[in-house]
Amino acid sequence: MKVIIRTVLLVFLLWAHNAQAQTDTLAQVNPEAQQKYNEGVNAYESKDLQGAIARFTEAIALDAKFEKAYMNRGSAYYESKKLDEAIKDFQMVTTLGSENAHNAYFMIGSVYMDKNDPKNAEAAFLKSVELKNNDSKYQYNLGVAQFLNEKFEEAIASYNNAIRLKPDYAYAYNDRASAKKKMGDLDGAIKDYESAIQSNPQLTFAYNNLGSVKRMKGDFIGAIQEYNNAIRLKKDYYIAYNNRGMAKMEAGKIDEAIADFNEAIKIKSDYAYAFNNRAACYIKQKKYKEAIADCDKAISLDENYGAAYLNRGIAKEMIRDLKGACSDWENAASMGIQSGETYYNIYGVCSEVEKYNQK
Repeated sequence: MKVIIRTVLLVFLLWAHNAQAQTDTLAQVNPEAQQKYNEGVNAYESKDLQGAIARFTEAIALDAKFEKAYMNRGSAYYESKKLDEAIKDFQMVTTLGSENAHNAYFMIGSVYMDKNDPKNAEAAFLKSVELKNNDSKYQYNLGVAQFLNEKFEEAIASYNNAIRLKPDYAYAYNDRASAKKKMGDLDGAIKDYESAIQSNPQLTFAYNNLGSVKRMKGDFIGAIQEYNNAIRLKKDYYIAYNNRGMAKMEAGKIDEAIADFNEAIKIKSDYAYAFNNRAACYIKQKKYKEAIADCDKAISLDENYGAAYLNRGIAKEMIRDLKGACSDWENAASMGIQSGETYYNIYGVCSEVEKYNQK
């Protein structure tokens, strides 16, 4: 039994949220507040984030409506990983009637992405787009959040807008391809991954993603070539080694597949997927003890790895450890692996074991 590991890599091209490194001389700003603000900018540029926060705070104490002080203190909080404080400052900017509100909403969305909260991120990015709809990075990041919220049609529409505004936007092509793949449009995905590569020939993960779609279509030779390209650009790309191994296994090149899984493990020794996939190769070679050892390792790295339980169960059944096989298939089924339930309920082995144990 072979378990294919597919990886979609999304790259979040967040706006460069550096402090606005100009000194403001607007007449309406309290001069002392302006001085503290300028000191804060200097501290920020010197990577003294705590000093920058202190100076921006002093500026705000002197002028409670000092928009840029809030914006840049929010950026300093963000850089300091004080995400809740950053959100509060960016939200404050949106209440001041600022022409920069679109930027503040974008930063709020960026913070929520860092907090792994794509729902709130989407709402914030949507506000930034409503206020300024001709910024490609706003459209792109809205698409990223929509993708993570499994709103694939909406994500594609946002990526379309990003590409319309920036026709060579490689990341947008890559992520639109991933959304199309989710919707089953594999040919459309291939075209977009190819466009991403054309826009940026150094985009390693686009080659990997293109290879995975070709593998889904049964074009194993084409898939292997794309993984080769990814590895050529990034020698330690263990994900591409793993995926190339899967393509080789599906093409019947078992020894070559094992070599790729070995390389993935050499690069990343805690990569559970490669251990499980190598186990699938060992099962094909009837090396059941080696397969069990690899599944043991995969499970030790991820105790909720249902596919590894499934494969270990298959290997155990082949060495007549029926009780162990049934236990593993039951675990796989409980983790949502449909094949585990099939083996447990239909294959017939487990029911015979239960009858034997009841005697």
